[in-house]
Amino acid sequence: AAGMADVHAIPRARVPVCKARHAANGTCFDVTINNHLALINTKLLRDYAELDPRLRQLVFLVKHWAKQRGVNDSYRGSLSSYAYVLLCIHLLQRRSPPVLPVLQHLAEAPAAAGCAAGLAGDGTLGLRVFSRAVGGWRCEFYDDAEALRGIGSANTESLAQLLLAFFDYWAVRHDYNHAVATIRVPGGLLSKASKNWTMRHGSERHLVCIEDPFELSHDLGRTIDKVSVVGLRREFERAARVLASVPDPLPLLFQPLRQE
Repeated sequence: AAGMADVHAIPRARVPVCKARHAANGTCFDVTINNHLALINTKLLRDYAELDPRLRQLVFLVKHWAKQRGVNDSYRGSLSSYAYVLLCIHLLQRRSPPVLPVLQHLAEAPAAAGCAAGLAGDGTLGLRVFSRAVGGWRCEFYDDAEALRGIGSANTESLAQLLLAFFDYWAVRHDYNHAVATIRVPGGLLSKASKNWTMRHGSERHLVCIEDPFELSHDLGRTIDKVSVVGLRREFERAARVLASVPDPLPLLFQPLRQE
């Protein structure tokens, strides 16, 4: 197609996709058809991004790191860009105090959402809940980002502190053997046993478990195998070590893997 470069189709993907790059500005993008869940996922992520500017900034840095270090392609045994966004939200929900709320949980308790947002009266003024059923999945989340904007202001951590916290968590603190990362419940963790993700099912290995917020049977880390999980964890450990010990860490953090 005009204006597109490096076009290639992946028809056997879980959701068939065409990957391409904008010839003029170099932006890489995916094209799918009739993927309604993806549209709702995009809306949820956009709502989160409106709540605190640190999310967009953290996502940008993590995505750039993943691209430079070669751990950003789920079709080759690493994690997708979407998975990294969920991991950033997961981190910000789990900080103390949290930077982000859990929008899907607030949809279940709108009065609590109103109180959290500091609204007047009974705590329900102006609340909205987005609700759709897609492919047998119920997609609901609190949808009044304006009312919640700034809710994480009690957390004063800098972007640098949050970036280090991200890599430190995935390097040494996450329980890879038993835990599932999720952004839909308070605390951000489920057990692998509760999801029946304790062993391999066909090509799904469940070594790094990241739950899709709506399609609850979908593990975004399912394509990672025993070899690639070692490499991914090594990269998390390297990034945490660089950020914690190097005075000017960004050039080394973002050094392309092929240059080492």
